[in-house]
Amino acid sequence: MSFYNKHISSILRVFVGLVFITSAILKYVSVDTFDLYVYEHNLFSVPLTETLTRLLITIEAVLGFMLVLNLHARLVYYTVLFFLIGFTIYLLMLPVFFDMSAANCYCFGEAIVLTRTESIVKNVILMFCLLFVSTKFYKSRKWETPLTAALFVAIFTAAMVVKAPGYLYTAVHREKIQIDVSMFEIALLNSGKQKEFTDGKQIICMYSESCRFCKRAALKLHLLLKNNNLPVDNVKAIFWSGTSDSDIHEFFFEQNILIPEYTTFRADTFLFITNGRMPVILFSDNGTIVHKANYITLNEKKIVDFFSERSD
Repeated sequence: MSFYNKHISSILRVFVGLVFITSAILKYVSVDTFDLYVYEHNLFSVPLTETLTRLLITIEAVLGFMLVLNLHARLVYYTVLFFLIGFTIYLLMLPVFFDMSAANCYCFGEAIVLTRTESIVKNVILMFCLLFVSTKFYKSRKWETPLTAALFVAIFTAAMVVKAPGYLYTAVHREKIQIDVSMFEIALLNSGKQKEFTDGKQIICMYSESCRFCKRAALKLHLLLKNNNLPVDNVKAIFWSGTSDSDIHEFFFEQNILIPEYTTFRADTFLFITNGRMPVILFSDNGTIVHKANYITLNEKKIVDFFSERSD
């Protein structure tokens, strides 16, 4: 009987470990949206959020590998159990403390969408599996600690480099966003929306309705304004002509964002202004472009400073 118990314990241990590894990988594949999900809690700044999400992914992956390789069995067993209990409590209390959608808890990123309830069930199943995992079959090995440390350093370094947080990316690349300002001003005048788009301080977003980075930028901007109690009415949007009103409405509806005032430019003009790169986010002070950003360089401090400074 002990022979079968040992094998059952090993199978379930490896199964739980693979679930943790899969969860970490799928979170990282869609880490941009996972960043926004965590930031929506309004607990941390954007830079801290982007660091903590990658740290969480690293810990989850390392715990998974430790389970699969049977490293530090007793420690990892109780740590994994603690994680599962902690995240289950978080999911139970989520609607009490946070005004957030329960459509996806991002346990498996965007690849496998689980609601809050489904994620709780998943955690309960994993905890049930752990009941049949025994640490008595574990034998300590001298190289476990160095291997565990190496796994952590390697995975965390990769997580911070491959899809670097915005603050690291901008520090290294310092990408300069170029637009044809004179053509932008002419196109805005021709659109009939010049007054609305140049009155006071406005954030003007040039989006393509089919661009996934544009959608993420729209959500990121919405959360940055919401979490800092800044005026959402001062956001305007520009799409290229030929984009239907229904597509534009769907663009914002998908992100659960109120539809801002918008206009359209001719497609060739739009692409000439943006150099074919989207999104382009313009900070306009009474019609003067004072700052430009894209999805990655959209900065929380820049937005706060922009609205707090006196208008020219």
